[in-house]
Amino acid sequence: MKIRTREKFNQLKTTVANSNNVSDVTEKFTVSPSVEQRLVDQMSHSSAFLGVINMVPVTEQKGQKLGLGVGSPIASRTDTKTDDRETSYVGSLNPDDYECKQTNFDTHIGYSTMDAWAVFDDFEKRYRKAAIQRMALDRIMVGWNGTSAAKTTDRAENPLCQDVNIGWMEKHRQNAPARYMGYDSDGQANTDEFTVGKEGKYPTLDALAFDVTNSLLDEWHSSGDDLVLIIGRELWVNHGLTLYSDNRAATERNALQTWFANEAIGGLKTVSIPFFPARGLVVTSYDNLSLYYQTEAVRRAIIDNPKRDRVEEYLSSNDAYVIEDHGKFGAVRPGAIKLKNDAGEWV
Repeated sequence: MKIRTREKFNQLKTTVANSNNVSDVTEKFTVSPSVEQRLVDQMSHSSAFLGVINMVPVTEQKGQKLGLGVGSPIASRTDTKTDDRETSYVGSLNPDDYECKQTNFDTHIGYSTMDAWAVFDDFEKRYRKAAIQRMALDRIMVGWNGTSAAKTTDRAENPLCQDVNIGWMEKHRQNAPARYMGYDSDGQANTDEFTVGKEGKYPTLDALAFDVTNSLLDEWHSSGDDLVLIIGRELWVNHGLTLYSDNRAATERNALQTWFANEAIGGLKTVSIPFFPARGLVVTSYDNLSLYYQTEAVRRAIIDNPKRDRVEEYLSSNDAYVIEDHGKFGAVRPGAIKLKNDAGEWV
């Protein structure tokens, strides 16, 4: 590490120490509440998706989900001459425990990279950004692909962080398999196939999205104006190519321009999110997805390791992925969606 880099790195450590009221950042410390909140805000700003879902601070590592303003209708009337008026809970009444699991976001940056950053005035910003962006992306990856929380994870066997934590899709399979096409009532995958395309069970992706919305969601949610359709990139591309097929009428191909302009399928705002299963399909609302993190449980240490010519940062957070109302979440098992290949076979 060059002298100028060393000076800036020492200043960074001093800034971190002062912000967290600690004397030595090389020893593991608990991040202060204000810094913890800034970390959450920075991750939300670095990822459009994390900026629209709920990032919820909770004090307890285990507990019941909060509900967060979703659930059944509350409008009513009571003849008070004979009965008392009764309040309704504004939230989901379905019991669902959460447990914030420790997740390590440990990183290192080589001296050569830090030397290159040292010539810029925003050295500290570049240092923070490198870790925060990756942390945000990993949280999204775990949210859509996590199926377990192993004591020791294996990145080679689980490249999409499947063993880091239990994500939204797995939570839905465990707690509401009846609202997840492709699974039996006990949560076991079945042999049902959902063919999408000409001569398929669903002639278009719009038809499948419409069926999911109207058959899996509670009636009071199915017509909500805040629903979004989240689909994998393979479905997204296939839908676009289908609309643009040369054997379609010109007026029909114009639908492609409308689709790209409005990004709408089945009347729903349609989005494709990083690390979402390639053939995945979910209908829900952004505010129905939550990431709970335990307050005063973010731990951090910054260590200069000359043996490896790098700076290592150890940071952990206790996280849990929560669907606030399973009645507002409908999904199709990715492996059950079939598309036609060039040979006309369903695969």
